[in-house]
Amino acid sequence: PTQEGLFRHFKAVHDCSDLPIIVYDIPGRSVVAITPATMARLAELPRIIGVKDATQDLARPLRTGLDCGDDFCQLSGEDGTAVPHLSQGGVGCISVTANVAPALCAQMHEAWQAGDLATVNEINIRLFPLHEALFCETSPGPVKYAASLMGHCSDEMRLPMCEISDQSKARVREALAAMGLLA
Repeated sequence: PTQEGLFRHFKAVHDCSDLPIIVYDIPGRSVVAITPATMARLAELPRIIGVKDATQDLARPLRTGLDCGDDFCQLSGEDGTAVPHLSQGGVGCISVTANVAPALCAQMHEAWQAGDLATVNEINIRLFPLHEALFCETSPGPVKYAASLMGHCSDEMRLPMCEISDQSKARVREALAAMGLLA
């Protein structure tokens, strides 16, 4: 869609709901990014309160903050760029990795809020191989497989998604083991 089409879509959702709305900007899956100008228009609607930004554009949170104001909630949608997203004005992350390492992800964000950058950096470095493993194939395949190894669910997928390859399974298993997340 065009930027006008995106605006009209989110406005239509806004207009038929009383719930707060967080826009999901994920050009890797939707083929088109929401421009900062369109996001600013959306931010003027009272129930559009924020964005889950999966653009991996690390200038985007700064630009969005300038265009949309400090009250517009900016959440990273990419675990691997969550820390730099925070440094540019983000306030959190809607995380894939937190599905299998919730305590460590929470500790990293708590350290950020406390201004303990040494701990943030230590945890971020520790988590990075797991982030990469959980995105070795299209999400949610790897994280669902990881959760199945931890006894939380099955790794069954619905078409058109299918189970991840044996090579990817080995990579996910190794990352979980390295983190001490497997019994």
